[in-house]
Formats: sequence, C-alpha cells, structure tokens
Amino acid sequence: MDSIPDSLTNYYGVDWVLFLLILSHMWALGRHKRYGWLLGACAASTGIVIGVMADSIALAIMNVFFTGFHIRNYIKWGSDK
Repeated sequence: MDSIPDSLTNYYGVDWVLFLLILSHMWALGRHKRYGWLLGACAASTGIVIGVMADSIALAIMNVFFTGFHIRNYIKWGSDK
C-alpha cells in the first residue's frame, strides 16, 4: 500500500483538478448557473484523462458520454422558453 503522500500524487494532480471541477460544477448547478454545465464538461474531460492514465476504458468511455451530456445541457439551457 502506498503512503498517503505518495497516493496524493498518483495521477500528477489531475485527480485533484477533477475533484475541484466536480465541486464547482455541483455548486454552480445548485445555484442555477448555466456555466455549471461547462464546468461539468471540463470535469468529465478530465475524467477521460484519468481513465486513460488508470488504463480504464470504461471510465474513459463513461466520461466521453458525460462530456456530451454536459455540453448538450449547456446548449439547451433555457431553450424551452
């Protein structure tokens, strides 16, 4: 088992960027801010990178779909009016 300091840098900080993007994404959507969807798309794109780094095809593919969903929701925001 890796030591805690080593495990904090396993993915060169990309996982921490993902963590911050997801928190920002959820906060923005909770406040009904359209840009939250863009933050979500950035987070999902970062998830693709982590999926590749972790050799997880499923994680990468899932985040490709999430990126598409976030972009679609950003485009459609308020279009029902």
